[in-house]
Amino acid sequence: MAINLKNITLSITSAALLLVSMAAMAAPVDISYQGAGTSTSLETKRNGSVNAGLNAITVDGTTSLAVNTSNNSMAGTWTATVNDYAAVQAGAGKYNNGRSGEEKYAKAGYLFSLLDLSESLSDTAAKYNALVNYVIWDIMGSVPELKNKREKRLVKALNRSANANKNFDWSTTMEVYTANDRGTTREFFAVLPPIATPIPSALFLFGSMALGLFGIVTRKQTASA
Repeated sequence: MAINLKNITLSITSAALLLVSMAAMAAPVDISYQGAGTSTSLETKRNGSVNAGLNAITVDGTTSLAVNTSNNSMAGTWTATVNDYAAVQAGAGKYNNGRSGEEKYAKAGYLFSLLDLSESLSDTAAKYNALVNYVIWDIMGSVPELKNKREKRLVKALNRSANANKNFDWSTTMEVYTANDRGTTREFFAVLPPIATPIPSALFLFGSMALGLFGIVTRKQTASA
């Protein structure tokens, strides 16, 4: 039985690409809080002010902006698992428990897409980002009650928009970083582009095999021409 070397080459190449994808999803990254970024404070009814919006972090040394998924401090350094859209759809992520858990991420991802990612913001834009982050907290868990009536109305409108986008595809919008530290509850949504992952050595083995087989196929085609 004749062996189609071209098909074998394509299969090996596909396997190599799958290996890279799996490595990118599984490889832990080092996260470090750098500062408040463009975030700002929101006044609450009983708990004083809370900080919300886009904070500055580094991911494996690369500067990025991220929102916290809960009303807790982002300060510190930790390792995290990178969960992209496909991983969350498959069940990954801190909040992905129970039925339709991925809908929480879809609604939050939609809100994330509304954020102003500029390096510097007006007070109005910074406040808007903070309210978007506040609604993300509400979707993922609980929030302290806001003091300002106008901000409450904006939050209701944002919640309605989020609920209307429970199937939003956020694959080109953000990445989810779930902390690996035992006992921690940290999870953050960070701005794309994704952090580059080193190509595993196994890929070079697959690549060499693919190139070798491709050379064989090419020579056979040339000889038969």
